[in-house]
Amino acid sequence: MQEIISQIASLICKFNKENNLNLQIFLKGSYLFWKENFISRKPNDLDLGFVNCSFRQRQEFINFILQEKNAELIKKDDNLQILRINGFIIEFIVLETINKQFLKESQYKNIYELKIKYAFFQKITMMGYVLSPVFPHDSNKKMLSIIDDLSISWNILSKNPDNINYQSEKNFFQNSLWNSFFIYWFYNYDKMLDKYFDFLKLKSYNDYFDQSLKNYIYNFLTFIKEQFKSNLDFFDKILKNKLIYTNMMLNFLNFPSIPGFEKKYVEKLFGDNIHKKTNGGYLSKNNKNNNVLFINHSDEVGGIAIAGEVFNQGTTYFDSGVFEIFDQNSEKINEISCVKVDNLLFSEEKSRKINRPNLNCLGIPENGIYQVLPKSEVKISGFTIFCRNQDNKISNILTRILLDIDKNFDILLTTKEEIQLQGTKDFFVTNQIKKYKFLVNIDVCEDQNWDNEGIKIRVADNFTAHNIVFYNKIVEIFQKNSISFKPYFGSGSTDITNFQNQNAITLSIPASKIHSNSSMSLIKNFFFLLWICKEINDNIF
Repeated sequence: MQEIISQIASLICKFNKENNLNLQIFLKGSYLFWKENFISRKPNDLDLGFVNCSFRQRQEFINFILQEKNAELIKKDDNLQILRINGFIIEFIVLETINKQFLKESQYKNIYELKIKYAFFQKITMMGYVLSPVFPHDSNKKMLSIIDDLSISWNILSKNPDNINYQSEKNFFQNSLWNSFFIYWFYNYDKMLDKYFDFLKLKSYNDYFDQSLKNYIYNFLTFIKEQFKSNLDFFDKILKNKLIYTNMMLNFLNFPSIPGFEKKYVEKLFGDNIHKKTNGGYLSKNNKNNNVLFINHSDEVGGIAIAGEVFNQGTTYFDSGVFEIFDQNSEKINEISCVKVDNLLFSEEKSRKINRPNLNCLGIPENGIYQVLPKSEVKISGFTIFCRNQDNKISNILTRILLDIDKNFDILLTTKEEIQLQGTKDFFVTNQIKKYKFLVNIDVCEDQNWDNEGIKIRVADNFTAHNIVFYNKIVEIFQKNSISFKPYFGSGSTDITNFQNQNAITLSIPASKIHSNSSMSLIKNFFFLLWICKEINDNIF
């Protein structure tokens, strides 16, 4: 077994050198108990996960291993990939990420090990899955194996109270619950198993436990249910409504809403959740305290067809190809081929001020005004959201789901943000803004590392100064919830540009592109930000 680990370590070094990367993995599962001489039976396989790195790099490394003559692929989906190397089984859990604070270095470069304390905790939490209807193997056989490992480990670990103290390990359990949630989401489980674990299912195994271990396990599982009830309820709600939320993305991520045409889009997405509206914005008012207001713009860059010619509204991004034509009610009327017009005489800024067409298109009626957008498909894969332009549809859908998770949110959708923040200058909008203590703008930012886990916090940009007091409050919430974040200096402006003299900040989902024909973001980051918004709403005063 050590030879296999050594070979994997060598492959990581080679992979990192060839690609100028710092990919790292960690060992988990029964191997750790065998290595520490807790158990005598040699594991049948090795369980491996990745220290936080991009999902693209994870797959590239697995493909790199498979180039070896002694390696073959046994099973593959976007989460579980099982390889055989020299006849030994290696299992990569791609969707699982463990924070480094719960790992220790091994004797091999770039390979970490889950600390034995946390491996022991994972053995206990695994029982809920093993005793559930979705477990695909012999649950009784697996339970007896787990109990045997726990009993031997208990006799050793319990000699030192620090080894079995779980009350102070909130960050680890948050990390673990997120991993479980994403795996349940991927495999279409309709509930959060950890929430519904029935202690009575353990009753038939009582005789196999030492009394002290049995008491410990019952207290441990009770602690998880009680201390993380809010997390479990949140995850459970999302899993139960997965079809609704994915359909929401499929139906609205490419729904047309160029500046001035937002009305139909907002009405369809938010329905009767909108309580006040003007040409500058739409307000969903649900919280009497006027504490936190969540803001995002509802328009997207695109083309407006006037007298049969297409002009750009917002940042130019068109390429030649197939475009869709929508009327003023956002109903699709046609698909046509268009050719990009390059106005190379002037700078992009100057070109925006000159009324030259941005596309040459044939077949647009000359007697109306239309929205023109590149044809694109929406796809929701195992961990990726793919659509035309996620700025700012993904944020709109996020705030719509917030209202489904908890009705206690106040949300403002601005209009015409893509043309010099026009919606934020509306009297109704500015009047509403002044009523709130804190403003949180939900946005999308372009990032080549979009498939890394973590939310980006826009600290400042060329038009917006930093607010260090509010920034520190937000950072505390991220740290308390063990969710990765990265501060950044933004480009361009956001709605917060005009509201920056209040306690205001922008939180962004990283995307591969904005203002583009195709954009990708990580579904994990969507749910991370959804939870952070809930925590901000509940805890900032």
